Amino acid sequence: MTGAEEAYDRNSQSFLLSRDKSSIGSSIVEQWSMQLPKGAAGVELGCGGGYPVSRILDNAGFRLWAVDGSPRLVSSFQSRFPHIPVQCARVQDWDFFNRQYDFAIAIGLLFMLNESDQASLVMSIANVLAPGGHCLLTAPIESGRWQDLITGHECISLGLYRYQAIFDAAGFRMKTTLLDSGGNNYYQLQLVS
Repeated sequence: MTGAEEAYDRNSQSFLLSRDKSSIGSSIVEQWSMQLPKGAAGVELGCGGGYPVSRILDNAGFRLWAVDGSPRLVSSFQSRFPHIPVQCARVQDWDFFNRQYDFAIAIGLLFMLNESDQASLVMSIANVLAPGGHCLLTAPIESGRWQDLITGHECISLGLYRYQAIFDAAGFRMKTTLLDSGGNNYYQLQLVS
């Protein structure tokens, strides 16, 4: 483990206590999921303990797979969702269960990676989505650096224009950006068929 994975593993209890109680972003995930085909197969990157994102998607009847780099968070996820396949791996090295998906979601993950890893992850997601597949990512529209409040890990936002270029290069069309009640920005993407 290195970087963000180690920071989240070391601070897993604080993260779970904070995230489990929060409904920030839930309405956006619920609205976004309504455009997905019934019973669609999807993957959550940086799943943490699964609340609230995996819970929302699981309750909606989607077939899910998940990954997180923190062994402690994966253990929590497994105890909560024993029926959802989950792997403990860095998203930069992950094999995506060697399958294709209808959608991918990564909340609070992209900006935890360095610039080249952010671009590589977006391309990797595009490569495992079916044509027309949907993706929801979070990252600020402003560029900048800051310290994550829970882990102290350095976060990097590339900003709207750089993200747009990365999404275009990967074959995504940006449908819209959304803002939740906590001030988090969401990029709603669709893979061009």
